[in-house]
Amino acid sequence: MKPRSDSKLKILPDDRQEQIFAWACTPKTEEHPGGLAYAREQLAADGLKVSMSTLSEFVSWYGLQQRFARAASRADQAMELARSRNPHMSPEAVRDLAQTVFTLEALDAKDPETFVSLEHLKLAQDSARTKAEFEREKIEISKRKLSLQEARTRAASAVQEAGKRLEVTPEVLKEILSAVDRRLMGEA
Repeated sequence: MKPRSDSKLKILPDDRQEQIFAWACTPKTEEHPGGLAYAREQLAADGLKVSMSTLSEFVSWYGLQQRFARAASRADQAMELARSRNPHMSPEAVRDLAQTVFTLEALDAKDPETFVSLEHLKLAQDSARTKAEFEREKIEISKRKLSLQEARTRAASAVQEAGKRLEVTPEVLKEILSAVDRRLMGEA
């Protein structure tokens, strides 16, 4: 997720974002107030003033980014392990495995919004795959129909040529063409 250009905290360098997150996650002690208040104080001391809501939103966003990065890493590891154990695993099966890892990560994080988003993504992928398979089948049917039409045209031409040489009546020629059509339709 790309941060907005007016987001003070989300456009800071990675190490600075990590520091802010660490401050916000620091437990309260006698030395400092801990949590968001502590992080806000540290930022103010560095000359960066932010509201508690901005800081809270950043901490939530940053935590989600970190979870997704860990999930992506786990998914990559799972895919590599699956490929090493089963080199013939289809790309779809590998993607399904990665999706499962992400879904499990969302469940572990008790993050229902992410879980629902991932399930919607999976449904969209499945739907796209089904649609692509349907389109491939339609193309194959069209190719078979075209091939059949070409065979019918060649057969009709050959029968008509033979009919002219053998001086076959138009009625007999029509019956022969009809038989050829039935034969070709039976093979389709």
